[in-house]
Amino acid sequence: MYNLKNVIILLIFILSSCAETIQNSGLSQKKIENFNIEIGRTSKKYLIDNYGPPIFDNVFNDNVIYYTSHGTSYKTFGERKTEKLLVLEITLDDKNIVQKIKKYSNKDSLQIKISKNQDVRDINFTSFWKDIVRALRRKNTED
Repeated sequence: MYNLKNVIILLIFILSSCAETIQNSGLSQKKIENFNIEIGRTSKKYLIDNYGPPIFDNVFNDNVIYYTSHGTSYKTFGERKTEKLLVLEITLDDKNIVQKIKKYSNKDSLQIKISKNQDVRDINFTSFWKDIVRALRRKNTED
């Protein structure tokens, strides 16, 4: 009976670690697609009141705001893949009235590889264990 419990726990651990994880950020894609925006009439205040604050503002131009919906999926030890992407770029005039709208999707994105996958043989297990020991020695003290 004791061994059966261990086998079941091990089986659950293996199956859950192989499962695909889906992560969504930003607004829902349906909400962005159903934005009711009229060029020359809709104000920034209306957008914030009805759809919430923009996900981010343009750093270089105060009159551009973005609403995004981004869904990624990945498996443990695997690459992240963008499943769905929708970005709404809204350009405002000096009175915070919408002047231009652009939609971007997966087709417009660039597939940039940030780092190479590390081969399992290249992992340095000595540094791994040193990091574990350092973490165990660390004390959480408040100043």
